[in-house]
Amino acid sequence: MLARMTDPEDYFTTRPPLAAYAPSKTALNSLTVQYAKELRSRNILVNAADPGPCATDFTTAFPGLTRTAADGAAVVVRLATLPDDGPTGGFFDEHGPVPW
Repeated sequence: MLARMTDPEDYFTTRPPLAAYAPSKTALNSLTVQYAKELRSRNILVNAADPGPCATDFTTAFPGLTRTAADGAAVVVRLATLPDDGPTGGFFDEHGPVPW
């Protein structure tokens, strides 16, 4: 999220500042890494998923969104069905790893 917030080409840079949203996402990402470190020895994988912008009630102010919630859920399903030796402590979208 921090990488996207500071990228002049990303749509997040054109959005109004949201004092709670960005810090809460950053905290969630940090917790993901800490849980991944703690649970890896038990063969529990912990990753964060970026479903991408989807047309939902929350995003009605963003015109032109055509991705459905089901489209966004694909990355969550992929991460939930990783093999035991899959990645842990990462941040992923539908194309693979993304910067924090």
